[in-house]
Amino acid sequence: MGYNRATSLLPKLICTLLLFLLLIGFMLPMDQAAANASAFRLVVQATASSAYRTEVVFTDKKLGKVLKEGQSRSDLSYEEALLPDTTLFFEDNGRTYSFGVTTDGEVVELVSKSILTLPHNVQTSLSAQVQAVRAKHYGEMLPWEEASLVLPKYSKFTIVDVQSGLSFEGQRRAGSSHADVQPLTKEDSATLKAIYGGAWSWDRRAVLVKLNGRTLAGSMHGMPHGGDGIPGNDFNGHFCIHFLGSVTHGSRSVDPAHQVMVHRAAGLLIPYISKLSPWALIDVWISAANQGDLQLLQATTGTEQAVHVRSMRRLSKFPEQDVSQLLQLETAVSVTATPEGASAVVNRRVLFRLERASLDTRWYIRSAVMQ
Repeated sequence: MGYNRATSLLPKLICTLLLFLLLIGFMLPMDQAAANASAFRLVVQATASSAYRTEVVFTDKKLGKVLKEGQSRSDLSYEEALLPDTTLFFEDNGRTYSFGVTTDGEVVELVSKSILTLPHNVQTSLSAQVQAVRAKHYGEMLPWEEASLVLPKYSKFTIVDVQSGLSFEGQRRAGSSHADVQPLTKEDSATLKAIYGGAWSWDRRAVLVKLNGRTLAGSMHGMPHGGDGIPGNDFNGHFCIHFLGSVTHGSRSVDPAHQVMVHRAAGLLIPYISKLSPWALIDVWISAANQGDLQLLQATTGTEQAVHVRSMRRLSKFPEQDVSQLLQLETAVSVTATPEGASAVVNRRVLFRLERASLDTRWYIRSAVMQ
């Protein structure tokens, strides 16, 4: 009787073993394919020093093969003033490699700035990955009239500083030309102050404003001023958040420093600066010098440099001059500034020299000499 029972179980055991072997046969090729596919990490940051970053990990066998072969196209180089804001990392034989990647999927060697040759389908696939991670990282750029509807008066939202990654809660209290905002609690006020290094400041900073599943690109300063207040939040007054095309309450004019930060928060800094007139480019340079913003300085000049002149503001109006047929331009601009080592604000003139390679290319500031 025991023999018959064992005999009856034998076919079941054989079937189970065959099924197990069949599954192993299917799994091995998949595991082998996964082992052969290179793992990549895409990291996007508004600036090279930004603590706020977004990353994604993916595999791509074809891309790995191309990068390991290191096919460099010597007749094409990356010409932008700033390297791409998205970096591609991968490992091979214990060594980590990194490349810049444009939104078009072009892979840039970070030292030589040469562009690697990629098959069209590989570049298209990589471009889709880059655009997807950048869409998660940056904000939607809305004109003020539309942003005002998304953030109605007394709405509460999260504000993320694009540089430090610190975030806090705020509420729109007023503002018809831009948003007048209050931190909700004293802890939120402390975070805002920490973003500015522990002191209230008029410096403009790129921010993301998050509400109801939407993320808007904006620019804030960190100085309490004016009326209104939320009791107990340790913030005497309000601060301002600007959006695309918003204006100041006093001058009723667009603030150039706020607008460049709005474009940074949207991931559109270089396309924006590349289209600026010489006069608008000078305004960006003055703002960058005032805040010691190395990335903005490089975006305006095309070279790495460090300039920090506090209290720098433009005084004189720009002359009405047609530059459409010019390749070079020199102009003097009157500014206020606090020279290094001084405490008083003084008036100075800055002589700017600008040039461009052709009539259909962008302007660069080649020199700025304070007199």
